[in-house]
Amino acid sequence: MVFVLATALAGIAPAQKRAVPPNVAAVLAETNTILRAVSRLRELPIKRPVKSGYRSRKEVEQAVIEDFETSQTPEEFAAQTKMLVALGLIPQDYNLREAMIELLTEQVAGFYQPKTGEFVLTESLIGDDRHSQRIAIAHELTHALQDQHFNLRRFEKPTKGNTDRDMAIRALVEGDATVTMLAYAFDGRMEIQKLPLSIGTLLEASGALLDDPKKTPALAAAPQALKQSLLFPYANGASFVQALLRNGGWTRVSQAFTDLPESTEQVLHPEKYLTRERPVTVSLPDVSALLGQGWSLVTNEVQGEFGYQLILGEFLDDRRAKQAVQGWGGDCSALYEHQPTGQLCLIQVTTWDTRAASRAFFDAYVERTQRRFPRHTFALAQEDLRVGKGVYLERRGAEVYLLEGLPPQADAKTLLKQLATVSRKLPA
Repeated sequence: MVFVLATALAGIAPAQKRAVPPNVAAVLAETNTILRAVSRLRELPIKRPVKSGYRSRKEVEQAVIEDFETSQTPEEFAAQTKMLVALGLIPQDYNLREAMIELLTEQVAGFYQPKTGEFVLTESLIGDDRHSQRIAIAHELTHALQDQHFNLRRFEKPTKGNTDRDMAIRALVEGDATVTMLAYAFDGRMEIQKLPLSIGTLLEASGALLDDPKKTPALAAAPQALKQSLLFPYANGASFVQALLRNGGWTRVSQAFTDLPESTEQVLHPEKYLTRERPVTVSLPDVSALLGQGWSLVTNEVQGEFGYQLILGEFLDDRRAKQAVQGWGGDCSALYEHQPTGQLCLIQVTTWDTRAASRAFFDAYVERTQRRFPRHTFALAQEDLRVGKGVYLERRGAEVYLLEGLPPQADAKTLLKQLATVSRKLPA
């Protein structure tokens, strides 16, 4: 996955004694009642009481900033930013850190903090009706129960080089809480397992995950990739959990916290999770020396099926993008930078379940490249090969090689010879 929006707020300080708005205080007083209802609906016993508190918008903003500073190093965040730029998902001059802080501060209505075991309601919900406040609390108290039974703190540190796996796990965590929240909102009027349609589809169609742009200007202004990354764990995660419910009830959902999903492909296609279709691990060698003097490796990353949906969907229609990435098997992206100039070179190696799947992806990526760079022309265009200035795209059987931003002195054929010997570790 290209980027994970962190919302754990793991580093926020404990609540201080302060005057709490009367309507918020009244709702917080219902925490234990809501917790008992959520425990019954989610079929997870309460192991210990859950503390509750309140934070102002300013405190939430400070918490988001602290979370950014503690969850990853400045170098790691810079590497993620460069990857997004190289993929064309954000402009080169985009201030990602500032935008993320504003976006998360705006979106956080309440949160559960695993570090302290506390549920926190924020200023954002003050103007909402009591029912909406209770529903938001039900979502966060589901996280409290998850933490008591499955230890959410083990997911706080990102997986180096595989945010696709992190996104899949977060989809389980947030999807579970979203489905439980809906069960609470239905209040026994409808059983989640009997819903005929995908919950994620219903949420997206109803616009429930997208607020009024006047109320959430940061979300409205965010690049499409960031919006979709923010919504994926809730909408697609809910559909994933819904599928697990239909295949073993809440017991099956709880088992997933031990037998974790390993890719966004498994979230998008729950049958692949249930049948244990695991991703192929692709390992790439460091080819800095082949790029020339001054080049160095910035980061390695797994884009995953959802990541490639975003990458293609930035320039193609959503339906085409989704169809083109079905059959994803595994991938690895290596981003290089020329230190003297800041030029970026992105090398991607992808493997697909079938030759037909690699064909669909290759054709879509070629079209994406042409739309991203409308003035670019390929000097060589064959069925499985496109070569242009700084660009080399090739399909070999079930694998697709994508080299972009190549310096003039780099020899693509020599690079491909090196990349073709990379490790493909099939899942056990």
